[in-house]
Amino acid sequence: MPRKAKEARKGTTTILIKKRKKDRITLSRDPMLELCKRIFRSRKNTKRAKELLNDIIDRKEEGNPIKTQEWKDYIEKWDISRSSFYNMRNQLIGAGLIELRKGEYHPSKQFSNDLTDMAEWWETQVP
Repeated sequence: MPRKAKEARKGTTTILIKKRKKDRITLSRDPMLELCKRIFRSRKNTKRAKELLNDIIDRKEEGNPIKTQEWKDYIEKWDISRSSFYNMRNQLIGAGLIELRKGEYHPSKQFSNDLTDMAEWWETQVP
């Protein structure tokens, strides 16, 4: 098991888990932003990731998923490099929040599936 983020395998993302009840995402005024804070360390990247996630979810619901070629729109809008965009995107993919299918970004349930699996296993370990 990796002990440092740099030791993690490609395609993985480190997520902070907080133990205090007051830190629960569901108690936050902005749960999506709070979730992104647990993945991204920089305030700017946190806000960008939240915006991208919301756009992916909204556009999927509208029946017009974001195409992978639209990365250019985001780097212009945010004034960031291509590599910065792809690093952020890869962290969201690694966390299981988004996935690529047929050249489009889609919200993914892998994040919740992984957490549910971990929680269910842990329940079997605690007497």
